[in-house]
Amino acid sequence: LGGPDRYFDPTAFEAQPAGFTGNLGRNSLIGPGLANTDFSLVKSVRFGEGRYLQFRSEVFNIFNRANFGIPLRVLFDTQGNRIASAGQIKNTVTPSRQIQFGLKFTF
Repeated sequence: LGGPDRYFDPTAFEAQPAGFTGNLGRNSLIGPGLANTDFSLVKSVRFGEGRYLQFRSEVFNIFNRANFGIPLRVLFDTQGNRIASAGQIKNTVTPSRQIQFGLKFTF
């Protein structure tokens, strides 16, 4: 399904009877991908001999992409009842866009 409200269909799974294991393979669920683009721009200006002024602008997560975390993988409680929030993504793993500026004078 792929959305944060329902990343996978939890009704496709059923609780196994006591004493039995299921047949689902290990690492069957692949989480959402992660993409992050950072950008930096630097301008250096020379003032005489041995003196420099450097301006720096840095942007982290420039496209402000929401990178979702792993969906909730617990499907059943201890009594075998279905958990309503199973398959939902509740968090992000990277922060939103951040911009910082810097000025450095070297002499």
